[in-house]
Amino acid sequence: MRPPKRKSKRKLIIGLLLVIIGIGIIVLRPDSAAERGLNPFAGGSEPKGMEYEQVNGKYLFSGTVVIARAVENEARRANGTIDYDQPLSRFSTFNPEQYDAWEFDHECPMTTNNIPYRQQVANTIFNCRPEFLPAILKHFPVTIANIANNHTRDMGQDGYEETVELLEKGGLQTVGNYSPREKDDICEVIALPVRLQKPDKSEVKSTLPVAFCAWHYFEYEPEPGEIEAMDRYAKIMPVFAFMQVGAEYQSRADTKQVNIAHKIVDRGPEFLIGNSPHWVQNTEVYKGKLIVYSTGNFIFDQLDKETNRGLSIATTMTIQYDDNVEKWLELGEKCRPRDDNCLEMAEEQGLKKVSVKLSYEAIASTTGYREITQKADVATQAAVEERANWPKTLRELGQQ
Repeated sequence: MRPPKRKSKRKLIIGLLLVIIGIGIIVLRPDSAAERGLNPFAGGSEPKGMEYEQVNGKYLFSGTVVIARAVENEARRANGTIDYDQPLSRFSTFNPEQYDAWEFDHECPMTTNNIPYRQQVANTIFNCRPEFLPAILKHFPVTIANIANNHTRDMGQDGYEETVELLEKGGLQTVGNYSPREKDDICEVIALPVRLQKPDKSEVKSTLPVAFCAWHYFEYEPEPGEIEAMDRYAKIMPVFAFMQVGAEYQSRADTKQVNIAHKIVDRGPEFLIGNSPHWVQNTEVYKGKLIVYSTGNFIFDQLDKETNRGLSIATTMTIQYDDNVEKWLELGEKCRPRDDNCLEMAEEQGLKKVSVKLSYEAIASTTGYREITQKADVATQAAVEERANWPKTLRELGQQ
């Protein structure tokens, strides 16, 4: 009976060795998604054994973009076809690879309608072709379009709804409505790209839910409940705020702009960036928060010197990594579609607001009729910073 007993013992030992080896392989195996730089939370859980120190992100916030009218006309070839890359062909001057996302004021309905150039000129009615979207995403793979402005209704309510549909299907995230009375459209949770930094300073890509809130008050006055629509978001997560308000072609913010801006900042966003005048205007620090009253034009076909320069705000964000941040990151990709329920999910989970540290840089640009948008020269950069009283603002923010 002994020989069979020894055989069973040998099988047991071999089995135990195989189990130990298997465990060793599992422990030592590197996380393939992290090695490829993919979102570590795709699929709903964090890869075990990963440790991070902080969350980093860098974003570019720009002014009016209207890839229509003369901008489209100038991109038309001699044979009548359109070079959809032409208006964006000098984006490389901004070194877009340094940014994790780009946000701009999309002041143009985007529909499949064919509105001739002369009709757009005569009636100041815009229509942007959806064929331009791949060219935008080629330079800025993650783009957020703020559509809270007066021209996104140029094609009517149906055109506005088509605009949202085409932008979202085309790969952009959107926020806002031409009417601030549509309170459910004022704020949208954006899946904002971030980089998770490890102790060795290497980084892994992920997404962090951040609320973007946008109001159109160029033709409207605030009504009760509209600015307050931000409250629920600001209570639990960072909010980036935007407004379209102010008389056109003015060098400084007027009383209406200042009053509305202060009311918005009183409710707790991280910063506020305004637009509408088509000229760069002054900036301000109010209650420790940056207010940019007008970023001017970024891509447009207007004619004079003031309308042909713009101000983009490059914003660097850092967040210290902790268990609460980890839970927010797990929500990331679920916040990509418009009208998602990310806010409700965060509230149900009892997540706490993360503390963000922000720093800013002014980036001047040039645009205009028959001018392809590009980063500005040194003299224009200096003039834009002077108009925006930028050195003073940075000092008040503690950046100088």
